[in-house]
Amino acid sequence: MHRVLFLSHVYIDPATRGKLRALAARGLEVTVAVPQRWRERALGRAVETAWERQGGVEVFPVPVSRSGDPALAQFGRRALGALVRDKRPDLIQVEEEPTSVAARQAVTVAGRLGIPAVLFSADNLSRRLPLFTRWRRRRLLKRLRGVLAGSVAAAELVQREAPNLPVAVVPQLGVPVPTTPEHQPHEGLAIGYVGRLVPEKGVDTLLQALALNRDTPWHLTVVGDGPDRERLEKLATLHRLAARVRWLGALPPASLPRVWTDVDVLVMPSRGAEGWNEPHGNVLAEAMAHEVAVVGAATGVLPELIGDAGVIVPPGEPKPLADALRGLSDPEVRVPYAKAARARALKLFSDDAVAERTMEFWTAVLGSRSSVLGNADRQPITDNR
Repeated sequence: MHRVLFLSHVYIDPATRGKLRALAARGLEVTVAVPQRWRERALGRAVETAWERQGGVEVFPVPVSRSGDPALAQFGRRALGALVRDKRPDLIQVEEEPTSVAARQAVTVAGRLGIPAVLFSADNLSRRLPLFTRWRRRRLLKRLRGVLAGSVAAAELVQREAPNLPVAVVPQLGVPVPTTPEHQPHEGLAIGYVGRLVPEKGVDTLLQALALNRDTPWHLTVVGDGPDRERLEKLATLHRLAARVRWLGALPPASLPRVWTDVDVLVMPSRGAEGWNEPHGNVLAEAMAHEVAVVGAATGVLPELIGDAGVIVPPGEPKPLADALRGLSDPEVRVPYAKAARARALKLFSDDAVAERTMEFWTAVLGSRSSVLGNADRQPITDNR
C-alpha cells in the first residue's frame, strides 16, 4: 500500500492534519478530500478551502451541498469521482458517520472502482433509527473492509450490526506533543474549559462546583461559544463568580496551544443527554500532551482517554467535582497527574502514535479480505498495541 485517500470535513483546518502528516512522513502518498466551503458552527463563520500541498499531504477541496451539516452534506459526485479516478488510491478512509450522505457517496465510488474502503466512526450511542436508515447503515458496513472506532462503545455498536467486520479502537485525530511544555506561574488554581456551550457539556455543573470552593483561590477560563452562554454567564453572576471567570469565546484549533500555558487543570464536566454521549475528547488529549492535569466526567469516551492519568468524577454532581478541584489546588497532588497525563498522551494520542496504530489496522485489514481482528484489536483506546 502506497497511496491513501482520506475524506472528511474534519480536515478543513490544517491544525487537525497532524495524523495525516505523520502518515506522509512514513512514505505514504496522502491525499485528503475536504469540502470546498464549510459552515463552522463553533466559530460562526464559513471557511473556504483551496488546493494545497503541505507536509506531504495534498488537500483537494470538493464542492458540497448542505454545508455545515455532517449528516446531510453531499459532495459533488463528478468532482469526487474524478478525484478518486485520478488518484487511484490503494485505500480510501472515510471519516464520516456511516449514516451520513458523504460516507455513502465515498464507499459507493470506492466499490465501483474496486478500491478497499475503511471508515472511522465516533457514534457511541445505541438508539432506534428509522427502518430505512438502519438498513442503509448495515448495507454500508457490509461494503467496508474495516472500521476504526473512537471508543469501545462505538466499536461495540458497529459489531452488533456487522459482527464479522474488523474493528479497532483508535482515536480519529492525534495531538501535537511539545518538546517542553511551558506554563506561566499562577496565583491560585488556573482552571480551563474548552468546548461548546450547550447543556450536555455540563459547564453549569462546573460553575456550581466552583461556587462550593469560593473560599479557595482559583480562576476559570472558558473557551467556546454556543446557545447556553447567556444562561451560564447569568449563573456565574448568581453565584458571585463573575469576577473570577474569563469568557474567551470560540477559538480555532491553532490558537489552543497558548491556552494550555495559562491553565493548570482542564475540566470536561460532560453529562449524557438524549441522543448524545460525549463521543470526542481530542481537546482533553491535547491538554494532557501539554502537561495539563485533567478532570473528566464518567461519561462517553472520557474515562477511556483519562485512564489513571487524571481524575474522573460522576457526571452532573457538583460536590465530587468541587472536591477534586480542591485536591488539585495542591501542586504536590496536581503535578504528578500532569506528568502522567503527558506520558499517556505521548504513548497513545500523539500524531505519531495514532498514525502508527492506524497503519497497523490497515495492514491487518488488507492482509485478508475475510479476516477478523482478534480481541486485542478491540481494546479501549487506553491500550497501546
